[in-house]
Amino acid sequence: MKCINVRPKLISHPMVCLSILLLALTGCGSGSDEEKVGYIKFYNASPSAPSIYMSVDEDLDDDDTDEVELTYSAVPYASVSATNSLEKGTYYVELGYQVDDSSDRDDLQLIYQEQLQIKKDQIKFVVLTSDIRSPNILTYDIDLVDDDDDADDDLFNLRLLNLSVNANYASLDLYVSKDNQTFNEAQLLGTLNVEDLSDNIKLAQEDYIYYITLAGSSELLYTSEDVAYASVAQYIVVIRDNAGVGSAPFTIDSIGTNGIKQLNDIDAEAQFSFYNAIEVDVIDGTLPSYQGAVNVKVRRNGTTEFIFNNLAKGELSATTTTANGDYSFDIVEPNSGDVYLSRVLLTLIDNADNTIFLYGHKTPIDDDNDGIVDENQDGIVDGYETKIKSLTVTNSSSVSVFSHTMKIVNLADSDDFSRVTFYFVENDEIIATASHSASVLEEKTSSVTLLNNTYEVHAIATIDGTSVIMDSYNLVLDEDSKDQFVIFEADASRESGFKMLFVDQKPKD
Repeated sequence: MKCINVRPKLISHPMVCLSILLLALTGCGSGSDEEKVGYIKFYNASPSAPSIYMSVDEDLDDDDTDEVELTYSAVPYASVSATNSLEKGTYYVELGYQVDDSSDRDDLQLIYQEQLQIKKDQIKFVVLTSDIRSPNILTYDIDLVDDDDDADDDLFNLRLLNLSVNANYASLDLYVSKDNQTFNEAQLLGTLNVEDLSDNIKLAQEDYIYYITLAGSSELLYTSEDVAYASVAQYIVVIRDNAGVGSAPFTIDSIGTNGIKQLNDIDAEAQFSFYNAIEVDVIDGTLPSYQGAVNVKVRRNGTTEFIFNNLAKGELSATTTTANGDYSFDIVEPNSGDVYLSRVLLTLIDNADNTIFLYGHKTPIDDDNDGIVDENQDGIVDGYETKIKSLTVTNSSSVSVFSHTMKIVNLADSDDFSRVTFYFVENDEIIATASHSASVLEEKTSSVTLLNNTYEVHAIATIDGTSVIMDSYNLVLDEDSKDQFVIFEADASRESGFKMLFVDQKPKD
């Protein structure tokens, strides 16, 4: 492995040996003799991968009870495992993913199986990159650091890794400055060739900002949000391609004691779209002007920046990409000009994609605000009005080909039930034994991640103590499927009065 020439200029302390020990190592292996212990850690950097399991086996052909045979918890994309202790020696290391609901090692689809040596006082850092259908597995040996001066001098340890799979970014310069400085004051940490892990760098415990340029260039490609390093710990700063929205080419993962801190470009855009779920039949005269479509006006600092005209019921607007930050929106009836909602806060987080659901709920009329909706006491509510509401959902950012995330949005308006349970039933299951389900209150959301398969989806509500099937749907997921919304809403044409609607989370262009 080629080492990188790094030039830390923020402090004058000398560099030491290669390192990346987390402060609190979680021992999960079999070794109890601290003089013989090494470690293994896994990082999932494949955007198309589902959660990946790592297994360690002392001897594939030996089933003795005292043999080391471990499968660690699954690691999703852009996440890391714990730092797991093992007695020094040679082990078979496997990486695999689920193809059914079983997470037993024998049932996993393997993408990697190699013998790796665990050495005393070293971490074997195993990294998955590239497309899961053609995976690239990297391994690094990282010496532990035990430097008593770090605590006295308020230092932390840092290593750098470039995992961009874009050929244009095979060699990058990474700079750092304190959080109250700019790129003009930044110091070059190193030139990072793809897949090369740098030597250890010691820096003072401060809040920092990272900057990325092409090697030898002064043109900024990326500026991170600030990140605090406030303890004697060891980190790996990983540059990877941005899998989020917008045009920012990179995201940085700062791998530390408690997992990963994702650092987006401070100028990373956000995306949003609107979905009109306001049902004409449900309105039923309580919002007379509504004819099945609305105009949406999005403003920033009082200036209208985006207009979506005649957004029809059941329609998802085109995706809009814009600067992150705080906006507001108005919902207006196109013909009458009636304003249903005004100055609703819309906060767009950098690198995130949001869908704003618009819907209507009937509420009893209380003109004098005395809390009484049956003024003549005849046992009947005097009247109803419809209030238009909004519910913002952060869309899934996953691009996994073997699993898909269902975002469940419950827009029901019923006096008979307050929550609905959604069951995703596989061929060898019934509702009572379904492995995947979610119970969602009205006007709330939830999510379920499903492996590629065929599912019978049932929406069930409890009415007067009885479980009632409100709607059912046959869902087929394969490598070409998209992450979807499961929208539960009123439908007067259905016997139950409600339906599920499955809509791809990625809106039309």
